[in-house]
Amino acid sequence: MLGITETAIQVSAGNLRSQAPVLTEDEIGTLAQAFNQMIDQLQESKNELENQVTAATQSLQDTLANLTSIIDNIADGLLVTNTDGTITQSNQALFKLFGLDQGSLVNRRSEDVFGGTFAELGVKVKKNPENIFNSEMDLSENRIGKIVATGVFKTDPQLGQQFIGCVFLVRDITADKEVDRMKTEFISTVSHELRTPLTSVLGFAKLIKKKLEEVILPRVDITENKVGRAVTQVSTNLDIIVSEGVRLTALINDVLDIAKMEAGKVDWKHQPVAITQVIERATVATTSLFSQNGIQLVVEVEENLPSILGDEDKLMQVVINLISNAVKFTDRGTVNCKAQKRGETVVVQVIDTGIGIQEEDLPKVFEKFKQVGDTLINKPKGTGLGLPICKEIIEHHGGHIWVESEVGVGSIFAFWLPISESKGDMGWPQLVQKLTDVCPDYQDDQQQRRRVILVVDDDANIRELLTQHLDVEGYEVRQAANGHEAIAQIKQQKPDLVVLDVMMPELNGFDVAAILKNDPETMQIPILMISADDRSERGYRIGVDHYLTKPISSEQFLQRVQTLLKQQYSSKRVLVFDQKSSSAQTLTEILQAQGYHMKVMNTEDALFAAHPDLVITDVNISNTSRLVKTLKFQKGNDQIIVLLLENPPIQNGHQIEVIN
Repeated sequence: MLGITETAIQVSAGNLRSQAPVLTEDEIGTLAQAFNQMIDQLQESKNELENQVTAATQSLQDTLANLTSIIDNIADGLLVTNTDGTITQSNQALFKLFGLDQGSLVNRRSEDVFGGTFAELGVKVKKNPENIFNSEMDLSENRIGKIVATGVFKTDPQLGQQFIGCVFLVRDITADKEVDRMKTEFISTVSHELRTPLTSVLGFAKLIKKKLEEVILPRVDITENKVGRAVTQVSTNLDIIVSEGVRLTALINDVLDIAKMEAGKVDWKHQPVAITQVIERATVATTSLFSQNGIQLVVEVEENLPSILGDEDKLMQVVINLISNAVKFTDRGTVNCKAQKRGETVVVQVIDTGIGIQEEDLPKVFEKFKQVGDTLINKPKGTGLGLPICKEIIEHHGGHIWVESEVGVGSIFAFWLPISESKGDMGWPQLVQKLTDVCPDYQDDQQQRRRVILVVDDDANIRELLTQHLDVEGYEVRQAANGHEAIAQIKQQKPDLVVLDVMMPELNGFDVAAILKNDPETMQIPILMISADDRSERGYRIGVDHYLTKPISSEQFLQRVQTLLKQQYSSKRVLVFDQKSSSAQTLTEILQAQGYHMKVMNTEDALFAAHPDLVITDVNISNTSRLVKTLKFQKGNDQIIVLLLENPPIQNGHQIEVIN
């Protein structure tokens, strides 16, 4: 028993090689033998466990080595920090991207090594660890990096998932930026090269048709069969040229629009928008589609819909596209356009009784270049970009667009937009009418003189097209083939208006406009800029009076020419006194379009220095009452008329009060 006891003590100390002495063949001897067998089994178990631990350790080391190798060999830089921003891990690519000397970054703070960008992203991740955040920052050698950050979690059996830090991936996007730049330049070039000749084709076709109908046909005897047939064929052929040109314009616009949206180059003009007006404009624009197809349009718009904040022209583009598609795929029946308020959103629906869409095709409807109708009709028209563009526009406005359809029954295309916090529509029609009443139209003392218009474009066909349009209206037209020639002509004899192309060699349109608007001798000459590329914001900053994008209609062009000439000789000066630039900009654009000479200012000193004939301001501006009193009692300003826009809105607009 003493021997067994001694052996047990040695085994408990870890010596599994000890054996208990077997001295007898009685029960004690049997116990000693069993004890020795147990020791042998323990030894085997220990050996097996040690082998398993060794294998697991080796496997873990191999896995860690593989992970380290992967992390160090990925092209993107990796940085991991704990909850307080201390670095716990990084890779070799990170050192290369930032041009750092090799060494350990562990236990250093990210902002001490890389500046504040990582720390700022870390704060955002800490607040919302399940979200993904990104930013851009400068890398070494004048390169640009994109950083993507999110949270790191560990799972605790008791506490669940716990946030333990941030992981950052850094990618060199210099090449991507260069591709975007090249893509933007390509879009600009293609836009010019496609739209400029298209403007000539459409413009000359319409001009030929107009002269055919107004000048030639009245002098032709169409009672003769051959002559009558020829006249009909020529007229029909011209209509085809125009309609196909318009369709080609739409296709080109779709391709360029989607490219601009992908590149983030769209110029969005956000302001309070009345959906009622959007639908009204869209239905007017699509009226001809219904008359051609014998389909009835039904419009159901809920009264007193609240405004939304958005780009009215882009939203109208969406509604026009949805209505046009509905007509395209509807042989008979109706197309219903509805708008109503639902919660904090405005919902617009376009419902047709057309052929419908297969259920398996519904997810493809908003994909680029997809035309799901090709299984149902022989030849779908278009690029397959109309609905993807609609989706981009609606999502940019914070809304959502979707489709519901049943084959043989019809389709419902719908979208919702969030309601704007704006107080409502500014009531522009009432304001323009009120302004017309108190600020009467000018009397042109130069009506007896033919107005001189200088057309500047490097494309001879465009120059000739615009010249013919202007000549028919009685204007004296001069031409310049480039910017240098234009400036030389203007110095010799000042025109009443300059029609200016943008993309010209040597001296482009923006440069010409800047030269003219910075010269006291020529700064009052109105400039109408025409370009295939919509860069109107840059033009307006220079001082351009109006900007048109090719292709343009002759009616639009001539109307704008007339308005600018009218505005040039207006003796009435209207000043908008507003500290909200978006409202002031909208108001200015609308009234300028009516031919008024407009200025926008937000300080009283500047207001009095301008000596306006009429001032428009908001009654809610804190110093409005003082402004009115000053105007009333200050010598020389007592004849100024003041228009006050009063909130809250009544129905569709502001109440307007005139103080004389």
